[in-house]
Formats: sequence, C-alpha cells, structure tokens
Amino acid sequence: MTLEQRSRELVNSARFFTLASQGADNLPWASTVNYVPLFDPLRLVWYSMRTAKHSRNIHHCAAVSGSLFRYDMQKTSPIGLDGAQFTGIVREIPECECEHIHQSYYHLNFPDELERARWELPLHEFYGDGSRRFYALLINDWWLLDIDTWLKTKEDRRVSVPISQLLESIKEK
Repeated sequence: MTLEQRSRELVNSARFFTLASQGADNLPWASTVNYVPLFDPLRLVWYSMRTAKHSRNIHHCAAVSGSLFRYDMQKTSPIGLDGAQFTGIVREIPECECEHIHQSYYHLNFPDELERARWELPLHEFYGDGSRRFYALLINDWWLLDIDTWLKTKEDRRVSVPISQLLESIKEK
C-alpha cells in the first residue's frame, strides 16, 4: 500500500485517537476520543463534555497533536499494525453547524439504525446550556509509522505524508 492508501485506511477505520492538548497551566494532557472523519477539508470530529480537561485546554490553545493506532492490520501491514501522528487546529462546532455535525457523526459512527438509536444523544445537549460540545480537528501535518525502515533496520521512525497528497488520495476514494 502507498503512504496515502495507508493513511486513508487509518483515518477511515481507527475510530479512536489520542488527543494531546495543553492548558493555561502549560501542562500537557492526553485524552482518547471516539471520532468520525469528515472530508473536504479533512477533519476529525468528536464530542466531549464541556468541562473535560481537554475541552478546557482547547479553549486556551487550539493547537493540538494526536495519534491513532491499529494493531489488527495483519491483512494490510507486513508487521500487522500501523499508526499515524498529526498536528492540527481544533475548533468547537458552533450552534449553527450542530445539527449537520450531529447527523453526520451519528450516521458515520453507528451505521446500523438500531445501534444508532441506542447511542444517539439529543441535539440540544451539544449547544447552549447543553453539557457536551462537538469539536473538529483540522489536520495540518501527518506522519505515518515508517514500516519500510522498520523492516530493514528495526528503527522506529516516522515518514511525513504531505497533507495535499493525503487529501487527494481521500478524495479519489
């Protein structure tokens, strides 16, 4: 698989990523969040409680980094795993976009209608006085595990994938 194909596979299938943020106290914080990918532009969308530490951190500093990882890739990876790291900017989804994001998030995360009904929270919880917010991370930089180098030298390295190539690959799908 090309770097772009691997990236597309990871973005579309990982479902969880680790979000690294920093608050006003200048201390780092990592949180695991369940996301769905949205495209054009490529962004990762999730929701969290408004009072969560990472949510408060995002209000202080929108620049974040993250990673996603899969260990069950025996069919597509010669080492059975794959992963990516990235940087980007997060924004809270404003009320005027909430309905669209709410529908997209739940339809992508829970394609089965019965399962979606079991998990879907009411829209009003995501704006105004609601306790949750949707967030969108616009990816600026993207790196993959350098599997080719690992196979040759067993050195754990990353290889940069230009975001423009990543976006083109995703659009082609």
